[in-house]
Parts: sequence; structure tokens; C-alpha cells
Amino acid sequence: MLIARVKVKLLGWKNYLAEKYHQVMNLPDAPHKIAHGVALGTALDFFPIPLISIPVAYLLARSLGVNAIAAALSATFFKWAVPFFYALNYLVGSTVIGDIPAVPAGGSLSTFKQMGYPFLIGAVIDAALAWILIYFPVRRLLEVRRLKKRS
Repeated sequence: MLIARVKVKLLGWKNYLAEKYHQVMNLPDAPHKIAHGVALGTALDFFPIPLISIPVAYLLARSLGVNAIAAALSATFFKWAVPFFYALNYLVGSTVIGDIPAVPAGGSLSTFKQMGYPFLIGAVIDAALAWILIYFPVRRLLEVRRLKKRS
């Protein structure tokens, strides 16, 4: 019974991932604009704007002239990873500035105040790296996919 539930959950996640993938891949825009949107939406999830990062991603993408739907979809999709992103921000920032990384317990605003400068330094570094690591593969994937569709 438990194995059947796990299989159903995994199938649900697989279908969800496939749906989001196809939503982004089928957007009617230039590959570089879609890739910029995906990278921007993902990068924004590294910053401490948890409730409004989706509309911020959308509005920022529109103002930058990149695909706003791709930005909002990627910001939405990566919400599950935000706790991991925040811990990574603190560890990277602490390492860069030379503090001993020790992630404080809790998840409140006071925790963000305790993490402060190392967290923000890590957020900038992690967001930039995420943007680079996402933009180029997504752009290439879109270009290859569109070339295959044409031929």
C-alpha cells in the first residue's frame, strides 16, 4: 500500500515537471528572451522576497524586455527549493567573508536579521551563478528543439 502511494506521488511529480517543462518550451518568444525569463525567475528565489517574488519576477522581466511568463513560471516552480537556497546563501556568504557558517535555527524575520550580511552576499553570488547555470542550457535547449521542429 505504501509503495503504491509513493509510485502515485512520483508519477504526479513527473507529470507536474513535464507540464511545466512544456509550458516553458512552447512559449511563443525568442529563445534568448525565454531563457532570460527562466533564469531571472529562478535567480529571484534566492532573495528574501518569498511572498512577492512571482509578481516581482513578472514585472521585472517585462521591464527588462524578457519573457515575463517564463520568469513567473520559474519563480513559481522553484518555491519548493527556497529553504535550500536560503541555507546555501548563508553558507556561501559566510565562507566568502570568512565567518564560520552555522545556520541559525528557526525561520522567522529575526533569523534573517541574525544571518544578515553573509546571507545577502551569498544571495547575490548564488543568484548570479544560478542565472548563468540556467540561462545557457535553457537557451541551447530551446534553440535545438526549435531547429528540430523546423526540419
